[in-house]
Amino acid sequence: MKTKLISGISVVFVMALFWACSKNELTNSNETKLTDLAQTSGQLASGTSFTIIGSSSSTANGLVGSGSHGGGRKGGRGGARILEGTNFITADDALLAIVDAESAGDFRGLRMHEQGGATITHYDTAGNTVTLPEPDPASKPEGCSFSGKQFPKNDSLLSKIAKTVIDFASGVTNKRGDNTITRSGKIIINRSGDSSSKTEIVTYENYKVNGIQIEGTKTRVSTLSGGIGNSSTNVTNGKITFADGSVATWESSKKRVSNITVDANGKPVSGKITTEGVSSVKLSDGSILFSNSITSPVTEDVSCGRGRHSPVSGTVTTVYKTDTVVIDFGDGSCSNTTVTVTINGVVSTKTIGR
Repeated sequence: MKTKLISGISVVFVMALFWACSKNELTNSNETKLTDLAQTSGQLASGTSFTIIGSSSSTANGLVGSGSHGGGRKGGRGGARILEGTNFITADDALLAIVDAESAGDFRGLRMHEQGGATITHYDTAGNTVTLPEPDPASKPEGCSFSGKQFPKNDSLLSKIAKTVIDFASGVTNKRGDNTITRSGKIIINRSGDSSSKTEIVTYENYKVNGIQIEGTKTRVSTLSGGIGNSSTNVTNGKITFADGSVATWESSKKRVSNITVDANGKPVSGKITTEGVSSVKLSDGSILFSNSITSPVTEDVSCGRGRHSPVSGTVTTVYKTDTVVIDFGDGSCSNTTVTVTINGVVSTKTIGR
């Protein structure tokens, strides 16, 4: 009798242990997925590129490296996509489309789409082609264009470009590991103005990513006055049509202020960049599929250099489907290497890197 009782207890213990381990695995998997979301939404809001330990862009031995050099990656853990030339991570096609829409027209978007197989052609006002070289990876512009003195060489070159066509034609497929991304159609950027004032209008011509169509007009007005750059970006008539035919409205409004000091070589050495804004994707029944709100201005300190490429302060709140993620970038110090990430109310401190 005692033997049977001990045996029964052992079975219960093993089952409980198995259940606990399974539950822990699920929890860890879900935490990784939502840390991915924090990493992506923080980058969308701030315009910088970074990685967070615990996301799909890290391994047990630490970070795998900057997204700009991550050509050898195989898409991250658990099916997550680490997008071309970036540290963006998307767990599904809906978020992939949102990232594509939000990034179009930025330096980072140009890099992502070029590495995704697009033919990108820049034209001046006379219709001649202009070469826009890949920015220096050591101090690359990311989620911006016409950077307001932060990258004066790029701003000078962009002032000569009247039109950019990002062309995926009838479809270009980029496969990395188990993940496949197919884009088709065009993204067109028309520019007007000069080195002190620039208007950029981004439109989508039958543009689709993995069968999801993106429409709308993104208008960015940028000015440089007294050494301070101001940039306002707004989306009108934004629409995302999913593969099943369901339609969502896409709205986005952002403001970026750059107060930068550069040295004799045009290298930014000090100053701050502050970003505010909100973007959302709402389904036809009024429910929110995605919302990314800068609840406290996100600030990058240029004097931190490579020591802290990510923002040093600011808070971003993201809702995606049924999950809520908050990322707090810190107290403003360059030496701080952590961020606070709150996932569905559970707070944790995570290491942030390039």
